[in-house]
Amino acid sequence: MKTTSRLIALFALAGLAACDSRTASDFKQERANRQYQAAMDDYSAGRLDAAVKGFEKVLRADPANTSARFQLACLQQDSRHDNLGAFCNYHEYLQQAPDSDKAKMAKERLAICERALVEELAKKLNLIGDSAIAEEIEHSRKELADMKKSCDGLVEKLKESVEEASKFKSENERLRKLLASLGGEPVGTPEKTDIVSSVKDLLDDEEPSAPTVAALDEAKALNALAEADDDVGTSSSLLPTQAADAKEKKKASEDAAKKAKAEREAKKAAIPDTYVVQEGDTLYKIALRFYGRTSAWKMIREANKESITTDGRVRTGQTLKLPK
Repeated sequence: MKTTSRLIALFALAGLAACDSRTASDFKQERANRQYQAAMDDYSAGRLDAAVKGFEKVLRADPANTSARFQLACLQQDSRHDNLGAFCNYHEYLQQAPDSDKAKMAKERLAICERALVEELAKKLNLIGDSAIAEEIEHSRKELADMKKSCDGLVEKLKESVEEASKFKSENERLRKLLASLGGEPVGTPEKTDIVSSVKDLLDDEEPSAPTVAALDEAKALNALAEADDDVGTSSSLLPTQAADAKEKKKASEDAAKKAKAEREAKKAAIPDTYVVQEGDTLYKIALRFYGRTSAWKMIREANKESITTDGRVRTGQTLKLPK
């Protein structure tokens, strides 16, 4: 149960991993990334720990970078002997790039990781040499199959995230075309200058809205709480001190989750219901001031779509509703 929770948590951290098929130009662009090249330099020089950290950094910034995911999986399997981590990354790689030139190798390595995981599980259960080992291994294989199904469900959710990102990209492109139609630079009449400046401010924010720090803290706390539940659920077979430690861990996780939620609610409560636009304000600046992220401009525009034009322009003295 605990192994299953770890596997699902690893896939949940994959973020917005793309699930579309890859082309040669896509791989070339991925490998041109400076962080990816630095990690490959460390890999070639034998600085394996630095290489692992480098590829992990690339994937945190761009979960859809299949080249970094494949290299990280190989390092985890060959150098770190982390079969579970390698299993997850090979599986995700095959979901993202099923027709790539490394797909066959990824499948073979995935099968090796699967066998290694079954053997590790058998050793932990002290089943080596036991007559029931065949039955337990078959049970483990079924458990891995269930994990794969769970991963497939996560992939579907990731597809939805990719579609949302695509919509954002289309909206961004529309604004860029509007900027181009207005001259590209803030010149001409004052009215035209204001429009171009407003659109430029909006285009400074190119990323889809991300979860707040408080929301991330709450997610981490809930994940820790799920692991604590696994520990407490098996406490009947543990020593009294181990059971007490598990309960203590669960309580600490609950407190952390409550604290993170309280902080998030406090930040929401601090946002006023309305705001009067001041001279020099843009949706970009207002979003950064009240929400701490520029990507919130779109949320403000949607809440005030009756009074804000599609180009995102606001007027001094205009009263805006601030959604929470």
